[in-house]
Amino acid sequence: MRVALFTDSFLPYICGATFAALNQVNALAEAGHQIRIYCPGASGTIDQDTDSLELHKSITLQKVPLSLPWGGQADLNVVFPAFWPTMKDLRQFKPDVVHVHTEWGTGWAGIFAAWRLKIPAVGTFHTFWDDPRYVHHFPWPNWKIIQRAMGAYSAFFYRRCTATIAPSASVQSHLRERGLNAVVVSNGTPTPELSSDEEIAQLRAEFSITDSPTFLYLGRVSFEKSLPVCFAAFKAVLTEIPNAQFVMIGDGPEMPAIKAEARSLDIESSVIFTGAVPHDELIRRNLPRLGDVFVTASETENQPVSILEGMSFGLPAIGPRSRGIPELIEPEQNGLLFEPGNVAELTQHMLRIASDKSLRERMSRGAFETSAFHSITHTGERLHQLYQNCIADPATATAILDNPAHDAAAASARSS
Repeated sequence: MRVALFTDSFLPYICGATFAALNQVNALAEAGHQIRIYCPGASGTIDQDTDSLELHKSITLQKVPLSLPWGGQADLNVVFPAFWPTMKDLRQFKPDVVHVHTEWGTGWAGIFAAWRLKIPAVGTFHTFWDDPRYVHHFPWPNWKIIQRAMGAYSAFFYRRCTATIAPSASVQSHLRERGLNAVVVSNGTPTPELSSDEEIAQLRAEFSITDSPTFLYLGRVSFEKSLPVCFAAFKAVLTEIPNAQFVMIGDGPEMPAIKAEARSLDIESSVIFTGAVPHDELIRRNLPRLGDVFVTASETENQPVSILEGMSFGLPAIGPRSRGIPELIEPEQNGLLFEPGNVAELTQHMLRIASDKSLRERMSRGAFETSAFHSITHTGERLHQLYQNCIADPATATAILDNPAHDAAAASARSS
């Protein structure tokens, strides 16, 4: 099958949508499908021949013209849809289906292409842009009327799709309430190669991490991630466990503010900022294993790729009961949940999991099991089936995929 994927978020820009798309196209390519990616040319840095793109060797990449830097964020460009040059390229590629991952300029180019070529358009919903924490990033007032308009715009875009993918059941419910034909397909996560205990000991020494309870955050450092909640809880943890440490892997527009927050709380000496790390290095060197426990306070996540990646390395997770996070974190099995914004409850969970090694080990096994359930191979299979369903009968495409009998039959076929 030939798949044309359109996204405004792709390497070198780093976010959850970037890695969801990256992992999925690699899984599809590994299964023998032909993939062509259409994305912005961020400051001329995207090169399909660059190894760091981590793309399967069969995948081709096409820059979408007419893009400009957005909001002072490195490698993030806003795209003005250039329909005709894209159509010329697409007619040579001859896709069977279009898959859009964002609802901005590149996404509209994909919707237009599907309409012109008379082929299905599948869209993945990644972000609740009507959430005030996301409206905060745009150059207009964070008023309720603006928030509603953002939500209406997003729904308008995805109604142009033959089917819409929700990474979690909570997102599916939200989309169906808005009249969208939504089906659950996990973002998925690859299974990494685990380094030996000796190699991890050397890695931790390299980053000056002592043999003490270590918490880890992995992801973008941005306003909607609610990182001050994590720091406030960590400060309280230090009163009980003075040698505890907190590792921050990632970068983003709020990094100066977050570093200032660490200084103001007088916890800077216990926080290790690695800065941005190339994704291939992150996985190859097992950098999530710098920590013992993954911690997030973000209330805006549909299905965070960062949590899935952390669990793929056996990290239990602590996160809020918000959006899609409770569908990943099973209390007492692979992590713990707290009420959004409740610093005291988060502190209690961090202290408990830090002081109970047997609990961490049991939850680590649960994290591995959760990661296996969200295998990128299974995600690739579901995507392929959805594409086929949309081509055969758009009216029933998502209903077939939601049928438990269909999943059971597919699982049986994979095991035979």
